[in-house]
Amino acid sequence: MADGFEILVGFLDRAEAEVEGRALEAPPEAVKLKLRDFARGALPEPEHARLLGELNQNRHWIPLLVDEVKALRKRSGVKTR
Repeated sequence: MADGFEILVGFLDRAEAEVEGRALEAPPEAVKLKLRDFARGALPEPEHARLLGELNQNRHWIPLLVDEVKALRKRSGVKTR
């Protein structure tokens, strides 16, 4: 599972410039919680595909996931750009 998050972090690093400039339309609170749990590795695996499908349909939510991952990286001492 850790490899999956390394892949996600790598993707987010590469896609950061693309998603930064887009206006955010806030997702429902339940989705925000799922994004937070996903970033933390706490979202049950059966829900991953559903959440990724929602992100695919609502790409303007990706910056929220980016923010969650960045916040975790800062707290853990991993250097961000």
